[in-house]
Amino acid sequence: MLTSKGKWRKTSSMLLVLAMALSVTAGCSQNGSNNEKGSTPSSTNGQESANPQETAKSEEPFKLSVMAMTASAETPKDDNEILNALEEATGTQLDFTWVPKAQIDEKTNLMLASGDLPQLMYIQSLKSPSIISAAESGAFWDVEPYLGDYPNLSQENPSIVNNIRIDGKQYGIYKYSNLAQVGVIYRKDWLNNVGMEEPKTPDEFYEMLKAFKTEDPDKNGKDDTYGMVYYKESFLSFFRIIALWFGSPNIWGEDKDGNLVPDFMTDGYMEGLKFMKRLYDEKLMNQDFAVVDSGKGNELFITGVAGANFGSVGNANAWQTNEKITAQNGEVDMFSTLDGGFGPRARASGGYLGVYMIPKKTVKTEDELRKVLQFLDKLNEQKAQDLLEYGIEGKHYQLENGEVKVLDKEQLLKDRLDLNQLQLKTVNHLTPKQNSDFGKKMEALVQANEKVAVVNLAEAFISDTYSKQGQQLDNMRYDMMVKFVMGQIDEAGYKAEIDKWLQAGGSAVIQELNDQYQKFKKQ
Repeated sequence: MLTSKGKWRKTSSMLLVLAMALSVTAGCSQNGSNNEKGSTPSSTNGQESANPQETAKSEEPFKLSVMAMTASAETPKDDNEILNALEEATGTQLDFTWVPKAQIDEKTNLMLASGDLPQLMYIQSLKSPSIISAAESGAFWDVEPYLGDYPNLSQENPSIVNNIRIDGKQYGIYKYSNLAQVGVIYRKDWLNNVGMEEPKTPDEFYEMLKAFKTEDPDKNGKDDTYGMVYYKESFLSFFRIIALWFGSPNIWGEDKDGNLVPDFMTDGYMEGLKFMKRLYDEKLMNQDFAVVDSGKGNELFITGVAGANFGSVGNANAWQTNEKITAQNGEVDMFSTLDGGFGPRARASGGYLGVYMIPKKTVKTEDELRKVLQFLDKLNEQKAQDLLEYGIEGKHYQLENGEVKVLDKEQLLKDRLDLNQLQLKTVNHLTPKQNSDFGKKMEALVQANEKVAVVNLAEAFISDTYSKQGQQLDNMRYDMMVKFVMGQIDEAGYKAEIDKWLQAGGSAVIQELNDQYQKFKKQ
């Protein structure tokens, strides 16, 4: 754990709950849920709160402690040039506690339990039981009533905001992620070699995969390829791409009566399963898909064993120049969706990669809250966004015709380290970067995806049963998919597995989510 605050000892769950409750201090403002965004709630000291513009004029930089996530062994030092420029741009003096990704959930819980909190903390698992409990007990500021006073924060995406709500309130500022950026990446050179065009329907995709297995797409004279690689996932994220082609909802959708229903209980999902089983039965995909991990799966693709793989636009960009692919004179391309009779439908994510939340234990007044929000707003200005993305002009990049040309990517990564974890993009003011034709195509694909993105209708709601039993229920859901695709159960057996899921807690999950969903629809 990369922090200067010393070692953390383990605490009991009872202490955690107690600390959450105690973290709400007597001086905190309690804001009602009826406040409109842009209103100015009364200050705790009876005086008018300073507006954001007055806050920015403070002669001394605002000292701000921040817990952020790191994926690097090295973290920015106090003399880091990009950090210093960011502090100047935002009028702050930043004190970071950097926590490795693998440890951040545990670290968050320990901080909440001890009460030794920063003023701003990155929360990776927003809907975890501990964070939900802390938010509902008043440990974090509900920021929504204040955001109308900030030119950038007020431009939040409403759909993403709904996805991060807890009990109807917004307890933080999200870190933006493209809403719909996943699809099928494939070997375009193989497609050319077998004389086919990019598929537009599931049937055409099947024919492509069949050709990748049977028609020697790499032209080496050997029978050593197959169509698609699939690997074990924690939440069936990529299989849902297939299910959507056939009309399935994205995790949760509405049935004919307007009630929430899980995707794996719908006809569209079953059609997706049948399609996957066909690929498995004809050995157009790897037979060990149930146990292969993502690293092995990706390796099978880039080494030329399989001709298609599920992934994100980021994967496609990276693999376009991957040394193992270019050594084969290979070329990749990507499509996001196919029309299985329901029109183009892209799989939407929640639209965020964690949330920055403001604890009331360390930010006790509205004046202090507004200073933190002013910092977050300034992170969304073009100067700060360019710093966090490209580094220092003249050293890491230069402008050519209004576009950024990165001068030394390795040096940028070395100097910037994980400061880009502060890249919020609540609104995108980033200076455009010079891009290849392929990169521009991938950007256009993401934009097109957002227009046909199918969202999870239950994303904003919380099931107490799922919070406690989610892992067990998800494992059951994954197992029934595997059993059907591998032919261990038929449709009747699959329905029997659904019944087991319902009895194991699934019925309670459906009821709890529907109670909230129906209430939400009446608002």
